[in-house]
Amino acid sequence: MEHFQLIQRLHTDVLKDKYGKIKAKVIKHTNKIRKAHLIDPKGISRTFALTFFPTKPQTNEIKIINQEIKEGGAIGKTFRKHKFQIRKNVLDVYIIELPTWLKKAFKTKSNFAKARISQFLAKKKSSTPISYGTVVEIYSPDFRPPIINNTDISQISASTKTLIKVKITINQIWNRIGKEKPSKNQEKQYNQAKKLSLPLVFKLKEKIKKEIKNK
Repeated sequence: MEHFQLIQRLHTDVLKDKYGKIKAKVIKHTNKIRKAHLIDPKGISRTFALTFFPTKPQTNEIKIINQEIKEGGAIGKTFRKHKFQIRKNVLDVYIIELPTWLKKAFKTKSNFAKARISQFLAKKKSSTPISYGTVVEIYSPDFRPPIINNTDISQISASTKTLIKVKITINQIWNRIGKEKPSKNQEKQYNQAKKLSLPLVFKLKEKIKKEIKNK
């Protein structure tokens, strides 16, 4: 199975290669949260995604994109259609226990699945990157087995908020994504930011557990 791609190539691209045409089935989309399945041609969910939106106001262009996503567009595909470059800032990869309703949606007997928390960053050529939201992807065990590999671990970074707090700019964050390691002069800052991110990631996991408890 292809490793998770941090730059440009979308999760839906990888799903399409394995299962065929993929469509989003939106369960809920408010100004705070989105819940959606990525469904294959057989009607089986291959990924359940939660998106937690930031509280700051969206630009007019992002409002248009958000409306298209609300109406059933996949997040990455919709941003790409609007000529945005895309990168994912991974906060954690872990194993999550599946509730009964999600096991049914995945058509799996497995009690566990791999989950990934990442910040969805997007930008146009001369613009500053923006964070559309924090996306949680819970993968069907048929697509990605519930195993954490070395690539998963190597991709885990710190939140943009804590990175900015330790004096790393959003453009530096963007440029660093996809590289094996931060530059030597940034390594201490990244390690510090990772530690500062731990409470945030813990709270996110608790929030995720609560959100998926009931369908």
